[in-house]
Amino acid sequence: METISTRARMYLAKLNTMSGGDPNTQVSMHDVGQMLGMDKTEAGQMAETLFMGGYAELKTLSGGIGITDLGLEELGVSPAEPAVEPHVETLGNKAVLEGPSLETVTRVLTDLKAALPDGGLSYERLDEAFIDIKTLDVHLLSPRPKTAVAREVFRSLGQALNSQGLAREKSRLDRLVSNH
Repeated sequence: METISTRARMYLAKLNTMSGGDPNTQVSMHDVGQMLGMDKTEAGQMAETLFMGGYAELKTLSGGIGITDLGLEELGVSPAEPAVEPHVETLGNKAVLEGPSLETVTRVLTDLKAALPDGGLSYERLDEAFIDIKTLDVHLLSPRPKTAVAREVFRSLGQALNSQGLAREKSRLDRLVSNH
């Protein structure tokens, strides 16, 4: 078996973290790369390298990818058990997002990006939601992203999700902004 480069391993490890170790979960290849300081082209090339080795797979034509069992094996981890929310998601009460709180924000954003296009929102609401998401994406580039900013963006997003198709996501956001 061919070994992968250190950068590819870092990308694979970040994919594993962002997908919760679940081969059925998809995340954006660009979001994975962004978390590692890569531009879209580099993130796409890195994902392609992992596809060719069988460590990751393309799940959607818009760049949704997932880790494979071989990818998990390469990292020395076993596939995640089907999860029933293994922990309570929280933004915490610290001024700066870090550790589990930062991971929660990243995971929620990834899930929202996947759910919104098919959620039944009007064009205006969908546009509003994606602008809020982009606002938080940019804020997370800060070396010290603020919890209060994430909380307010999630509050705004929750108000925009007025569709039956997004009831689960709205409930999740409502819990996050009230749980501190």
